[in-house]
Amino acid sequence: MSNINKEDSDDIYIRTVQKEYTKIDGKWLQLHYKTAVVLVIVAFLVEVSMGIFLINSDMLRTTVHRFFLKYLIFPSGINFIFIALNMFIIKSKIFSQTFKIYAISIIFVCINFVLFAVHNAFIAIYYIAAIAIMLTIIYANYYVTGMTALTSIVSMVISELFIQWDGDKISIFQSTLRFSEFLISLISLITFSIACMIIIRFERKKNSASIQKEIERQQLQQILHMDEMTGIYNRKALHNELKHVEDTPSDTQHILAIVDIDRFKSINDTWGHHIGDRCLIEFAKILKEYHTNITPFRYGGDEFCLLFRGIRMADAEIICREIQDKVNNLAFKDYPKLELTVSFGLAAISDQIDTVRLFINADHALYEAKKVRNSICVFK
Repeated sequence: MSNINKEDSDDIYIRTVQKEYTKIDGKWLQLHYKTAVVLVIVAFLVEVSMGIFLINSDMLRTTVHRFFLKYLIFPSGINFIFIALNMFIIKSKIFSQTFKIYAISIIFVCINFVLFAVHNAFIAIYYIAAIAIMLTIIYANYYVTGMTALTSIVSMVISELFIQWDGDKISIFQSTLRFSEFLISLISLITFSIACMIIIRFERKKNSASIQKEIERQQLQQILHMDEMTGIYNRKALHNELKHVEDTPSDTQHILAIVDIDRFKSINDTWGHHIGDRCLIEFAKILKEYHTNITPFRYGGDEFCLLFRGIRMADAEIICREIQDKVNNLAFKDYPKLELTVSFGLAAISDQIDTVRLFINADHALYEAKKVRNSICVFK
């Protein structure tokens, strides 16, 4: 726990959520890459199977050497090069995750393009482009999905209009059926791309709403654990923190200091409760200055607590003396005779001492310190 304002708290939560989103994107990126690998391997195996079938039938219209070179070695070779490039990018530490997302998405389209160009005699193969677009939705990035959709559509048109790789391919200008199938495929792909953009829009809205709701919940939780007057944590927050310390064993040293403003009742009776409140606020301001490995709490009335983490008892005593000096030097211009002093009771937690006993020990040490006033007592 630490003393942070509302804006800092919101920023920390948003950064935390964004970090989690980045982790999810990273995992999906790995799946995206593996899908491309599977696609290339499956395409290669299908080509081998089809080659064996055609060789043993009377459907082969070219030489075996030419068939394997044209439909297996050349396209599969290019796609395996793309996979090697994918592997280099995905494992490289010099590229950002954003760059990797764009690169893997485009390379997936390039793999599809090779398959389109070689097998565009089969119009149904164009729907593989939908897979390339669909795999980018999880990133919830308009630019990634839009770029993937555009390059997929352009590669589809180029493959159909300008590449005649398959000798059995019928030109769309020679067949009304072929032309209509091409248009239907093109329109379907464009429609699918638009639908993906709409999904991304609503997904981003849902994510933003979830973040906002969680921020509001965090703010409410913060309010419930803050003392309204002094702006530091309250008794409930202290109990929660002590429970967390008890339930989460670690090698970190924890020391509890209970702090009391000396003769506070007399201050209220002499100067008025509004001055007493002002003393509490000024004292809390001093405690807020010590935010490194220390968390201050207002336990109630003029009683405060400090929870030290990873600090030796001797260092904790030094910090308490510094706080005492600053309190002693507090000046109230309207009330020059008003002087503040504070007393500290410290106790350290150990394997034999739970947090309940820790509080009792610190309170006992404070009782001893109050006998002298403006002093520090360590429970032993």
